[in-house]
Amino acid sequence: MIEKAQHIEAAIRAFKTGNSKHRQQDITVVCNDLIRGMGTLVLQVSTTGSATFRYIQKVAGKRSYSVIGTYSKNGRGGITLAQARQVALEYGALAKRGINVKEHLSNERDKQETLKRLEADQLRSGSFGQLIDSYITTMQVEGKRTWHRVLASIEKDVYPLISPEQKAATVTDTQIIQVLAKMIDRGADTQANRVRSYLHTAFRNGLKHDKDPAKQHTSVLFALQGNPVAGVPRQGGAERVGNRHLDKLELKKLLELLDRCSGISMWSANIIKLCIFTGGQRPYEIVTLKPGCVDFGYSLIEVSENYSKNKTSHLIPLTNSALSIVQWFYERSLNYDADFLIYKGTNLTEHYRTDSLSTAISRFCAANDFAHFTPRDIRRTVKTLMGSIGLSKEIRDRIQNHAFGDTSSKHYDRWEYLPEKRAALEKWEKWYLSLR
Repeated sequence: MIEKAQHIEAAIRAFKTGNSKHRQQDITVVCNDLIRGMGTLVLQVSTTGSATFRYIQKVAGKRSYSVIGTYSKNGRGGITLAQARQVALEYGALAKRGINVKEHLSNERDKQETLKRLEADQLRSGSFGQLIDSYITTMQVEGKRTWHRVLASIEKDVYPLISPEQKAATVTDTQIIQVLAKMIDRGADTQANRVRSYLHTAFRNGLKHDKDPAKQHTSVLFALQGNPVAGVPRQGGAERVGNRHLDKLELKKLLELLDRCSGISMWSANIIKLCIFTGGQRPYEIVTLKPGCVDFGYSLIEVSENYSKNKTSHLIPLTNSALSIVQWFYERSLNYDADFLIYKGTNLTEHYRTDSLSTAISRFCAANDFAHFTPRDIRRTVKTLMGSIGLSKEIRDRIQNHAFGDTSSKHYDRWEYLPEKRAALEKWEKWYLSLR
């Protein structure tokens, strides 16, 4: 029986140097406050010289053992005799109330582990701002050129009502409704639909992120249970599919006014004409051309896959009308050592902005009392009028670099259709020149 620390030291020495047939032995520790029904404190001594305090409780007639800790004379790296007695008294109080101490300790450990896991998950749980950052990063990786506009819209209309610090998993449909309602109240129905689309995609991106096996070891998961935007309806009729296109007489008048630079700079006028002369190319794909994309030997320009909407490079044959405009831009680009063929006047490393073209067109229409149109309408106009002179839809789609979704086109057809496109654009040139 052990009453003092000296007894423990003696028991360890005796057991270690003795000839005991057993590797371990339990020695009862005197603990005066442990009365009947409160269990027993023992010290398990082994031949290796270690000693461990254990608490014994009788449960349903059988002994149940709970480890208290390794004995240490000074408490370093273990517990002292006094500390072991205090713990045994706490366990005894539980036993007196009919509680199974071993089960109780196991349950407490499980609770602590669960709490730690929840705390870790909470720290790992991504914020709404991180969700948006993940969405914007995905757009950038995929080459979506509108990412900066999406981010600006969210910063302006969403963050004032939904803090970027809020956990993404706690964002509710009510908060989404409040954001969109505020926009609708100021008459921005169309923009509300766009912001709704941005948020819906951001949360969908977050759901995919959490379910991606490759992302399970990343520092952030969003723990989303669903998409809070999914049940929020769009505003019907806010956005209508564009159908504005210039007829033959309007195109004739437009070309005449552009030739005179009436109400518009020669720079903007030539961009519009180049879009028309090249068969209705996307304005963005024209203004992002670089000097190296021009091949004067073969009268070609190449839209890089980095700037193409459908991520495929695109060769465009140049007719004489288009070639003369490309030459005009090319000479100026070389003179200023600009990075782009159609550069930004205030920064030679950047391309001319399409929103600047939209502004120029609006001012042009106002100055000439011309029915308003947008840069996108130029593409629709050319597509329509090229059809009216007998060019097939297929060749018009190829000239305008529409994506062909059939398996043959996607995986096997690598023919650029240059002779066919050149013949079609020359027919188109002959027709629009006849208008002048």
